[in-house]
Amino acid sequence: MTLIRNVRPYGEDAVDIRITDGRIAEIGHGLTGDDEVVDGGGLVALPGLVDLHTHLREPGREDAETVETGSRAAALGGYTAVHAMANTDPVADTAGVVEQVWRLGQEAGLVDVVPVGAVTVGLGGTQLAELGAMADSAARVRVFSDDGHCVADPALMRRALEYVKALDGVVAQHAEEPRLTVGAQMNEGERSARLGLAGWPAAAEEAVIARDVLLAQHVGARLHVCHVSTAGSVDILR
Repeated sequence: MTLIRNVRPYGEDAVDIRITDGRIAEIGHGLTGDDEVVDGGGLVALPGLVDLHTHLREPGREDAETVETGSRAAALGGYTAVHAMANTDPVADTAGVVEQVWRLGQEAGLVDVVPVGAVTVGLGGTQLAELGAMADSAARVRVFSDDGHCVADPALMRRALEYVKALDGVVAQHAEEPRLTVGAQMNEGERSARLGLAGWPAAAEEAVIARDVLLAQHVGARLHVCHVSTAGSVDILR
C-alpha cells in the first residue's frame, strides 16, 4: 500500500490518498498505517490523462519511437491512455496491423494503447480501409483517421461516416482542402503577402469542417476534428 500525503486534488484542499493494489482505497486527512509514504506537498492529483493523438511510429519507424518508449513517456507525464495514430509503416489499415500495435501496448503494460485505424487504404484517400475488420479485431478499433491526410473525397467521407456509425465509432478528420494549400508556407494574410510567401487560407480548414459537419448530421454519425486552428472553424462546430 502507498500513502500519498498532503496532495491537492484539482481545485480542492490538500488531502491524504491511500493506494491499494493500484487503486484509490481511501481519501482523508491524517491517514495512518504501515504504508509506503510519499510526500505530495505542492503536487496536484488528477485523473489519468488521455492523449487522443500520439505517434508511436511502430511498426516501421522504431528508430523514432516504439510503443514501449512512447508508453513510458506517456506514463511519466501522467497519461493512462494514448491513441496511436495510423501513419505507421505499414499503415494501420488492416486488422493485423492494429492488433500488432495493441499487443505491443499490452506487452509494455504501462498505459492503455488504443490503436487508431486508417480511414483509407495506405492513407491514400481513394479506397476505404478494412473498418469493420479493425473494429472486430482484438484491438476493438473505434477511432478512424487518415492522420495528416484529409479524407478529401466527400463521397468517401460519407461512406466512412456511415460505416463508423454502425460500429459506434468516430472519424477523426485532418481538415485541409489540399487544393487550397499547395505549396503553402505560412498562414495566409497581410504578412504572407508582404513577404511573398504562399499562404495557407483559413478557408482550407473551414470548408472541410463545414462539409463534414453537414455530412455527419445527414448520416447521424460522430465526427472529431483534429487540431482546430481558426475562429471560423470554432463557429462552424458550435
